[in-house]
Amino acid sequence: MTIRAVDLPEVRAELASFSESPEGVSYWQEHATTLDYYRARRLDAAYLGVAVQDSLRGALFAVTGAMGELAAVAGQSLDLFDMELEDLPAPAGVLMFEEPPALLQGVDADGTPTVVHGATWTVRDDGQGPYIWITAAAVARDHGGLTLGGPALIPFSMSQYLESVGRSEMTREKNLFDHLLTTVRAAWLLMRQPLAENTDVLPTRAVRKRLHRIGHEPASVRLIELRRPRSTTGVGDSGRGYYHQWIVRGHWRQQWHPKRQVHRPVWIAPHVKGPEDAPLIGGEKVNVLKR
Repeated sequence: MTIRAVDLPEVRAELASFSESPEGVSYWQEHATTLDYYRARRLDAAYLGVAVQDSLRGALFAVTGAMGELAAVAGQSLDLFDMELEDLPAPAGVLMFEEPPALLQGVDADGTPTVVHGATWTVRDDGQGPYIWITAAAVARDHGGLTLGGPALIPFSMSQYLESVGRSEMTREKNLFDHLLTTVRAAWLLMRQPLAENTDVLPTRAVRKRLHRIGHEPASVRLIELRRPRSTTGVGDSGRGYYHQWIVRGHWRQQWHPKRQVHRPVWIAPHVKGPEDAPLIGGEKVNVLKR
């Protein structure tokens, strides 16, 4: 299943219609009464439904295949820093991957083969600090169509998050939702960096007519694409000349934001450094066949 940027307004409308329907209310009731996660926080079906509906009214974001794969891979090494509202592209929104990254394709907690296509989110504060309600949008083998999972409450504070999931630190063992969380957080950071190209995609006339017919207002979609980085060669940052080329692997680097007085990770893309005509050291061996 592929969800293109032009499809997202109608996908959002379908999910919203389901969430507000009697079937949707029953769906949230099932989650609220059968899962310890919600019972421990005394969250009922109405609360879950409102949180999801708020998220579905937010901004729309579509992430292309290459950018999605980068977000998934880069998210694996991203430190889960304490977030602020300014770190989100919008207080509420829907983010879908046009082609789900490989890390978001696997089995759900109950062993069902599942592909996670994206997430919705909204920020709420019930007097104990801001939280992000993030809801996975996935296709399970036994459903066939796109469905919403039970929303999870993610504190802005990572110490509170680890406490809520019963961990003292992040572990290497991750389920699909863990991968979704790190991928979405990485995508939020990457879409604001120069390596991302942001374009507004407007609904077609036919889509606008269909949305008006079912009582939904058409909205533009922010398309996030990967801008290919240029190679960095020549003299290094220290001003010293180099006599070899070497490969710098992709990594996160902390960058200071003076206006906000915080450090935030910025992704340094893989690149070749050093003079173009110098020999490459530390690279992979490549066999070239000449005729």
